[in-house]
Amino acid sequence: MADTYRRHTLIEAPIDAVWPVVSDPHTHPDWWPEIRHVSFPEGSEQSGEYVRKVRRFGFLDLIDNVWIAEPMEELKQVKFRCTMTGTYTQFALTPAQDNTFIELQSGVEPVGIAGRFVQVMGPLYFQRWMGELLEGLPKVVEDVRAKQES
Repeated sequence: MADTYRRHTLIEAPIDAVWPVVSDPHTHPDWWPEIRHVSFPEGSEQSGEYVRKVRRFGFLDLIDNVWIAEPMEELKQVKFRCTMTGTYTQFALTPAQDNTFIELQSGVEPVGIAGRFVQVMGPLYFQRWMGELLEGLPKVVEDVRAKQES
């Protein structure tokens, strides 16, 4: 059974400014707390399999994880899931006048020993991590909008 954690926030930017940042793994090192680098196999774009170099739980060495991006453009939802641990993060964006409401759901459907370790650490880790993630996102959206306007 999956352990699921939820948070939500309102970002003061239109959904068309938030969606490209949330759905594109290339932007994740700028605001996703543990991600240091993202790489895609040659020829792939924003969806499909990619590799994230992460510092897991803030104290372990950098490791590579294989993740899969599953965007649903028409619904403004995207799910990212780790093939190695079963960890997942899903974003659902909803327009709220000129702003964007984000529902964030994260958890683990454990795969192997690493997945069970993440599941055990979940109660200590996910709520703090989700707060950091949602705290960093608005700044990156603002920076991207400023670059587009200049």
